[in-house]
Amino acid sequence: MDEPVKTMQEWLTIGQTAEYLGVSERGVKSAIALKISGKGNHDLITKKFGVRTLIKRSSLDALENIYTHEKFIN
Repeated sequence: MDEPVKTMQEWLTIGQTAEYLGVSERGVKSAIALKISGKGNHDLITKKFGVRTLIKRSSLDALENIYTHEKFIN
């Protein structure tokens, strides 16, 4: 289990992102996969840190919709 999200924390792990958004880790991984494939979630900011993927918290706050599957993208 990941540590709780701190107030001033800029980068979140997949587990922290899932908790922050109130969704499953699987959903977050799907959203990241869509971003990497270039099909959606273009404004989501991610970076690799070793084998971990980190997500910038401010990019989560700025997005209106986070897509987890291609069929939901307009």
